[in-house]
Amino acid sequence: MQRKTLLHIVPEGWYVITALTGITLLVNAFFGFWAALPGVALIALAIGFFRDAPRDVPAEPLAVIAPVDGTLRHRRECYDPYLDREAIKLSIDVNPLGAYLLRSPAEGTVLELPHDTLTELGAAATWIRTDEGDELIMAVREGTLFGQRPCRSSYGERVGQGRCCGSRRLARRVDVFVPMNARVEIELGDRVRAGATVLAKLVHKDKGRCRGALPVNEPIPE
Repeated sequence: MQRKTLLHIVPEGWYVITALTGITLLVNAFFGFWAALPGVALIALAIGFFRDAPRDVPAEPLAVIAPVDGTLRHRRECYDPYLDREAIKLSIDVNPLGAYLLRSPAEGTVLELPHDTLTELGAAATWIRTDEGDELIMAVREGTLFGQRPCRSSYGERVGQGRCCGSRRLARRVDVFVPMNARVEIELGDRVRAGATVLAKLVHKDKGRCRGALPVNEPIPE
């Protein structure tokens, strides 16, 4: 799914900005400039919130790309409740004034997670399987997507690495689960950019040599 923007503002943002502009103009007409100042501030915040500039995706086929702008808060080996496996969990605190559109962490096919699992975990999540057979999960458990999945692509549809696939809306934290043998490329506290920062690299053997390295076990308490 590739979302179009006008002046780097997503379509739903223009509805909010237009409504705020109309209200601000009415307040200015009836109550004066000073009374309308809060409306001007809200318009500025809305522009920042709904803004989404293009990003240059790294040309690294086995890279896992950051889905949102934010800061890495957790990096640990843990149990992945979505696919019932051990995995590396990378948790990103979302920057509310960062890129509005979510990016797919990898190229692959969107698969359907059991509804009972999502209900039990109280999460919105997307399952992506790469062409090499790697399984990745992008999940939102803090904040809300208003009933949407992180990647809105239909099940069975392909998504591109670092390409727009959904909206972050009011998500506060995004978790990315990668295979245990992935090589993590960032440190705790690092700032990441949606569609641009490499979070990790998937590891595969190629002609007897390993394309990548084993992960560093760095348990961090929740």
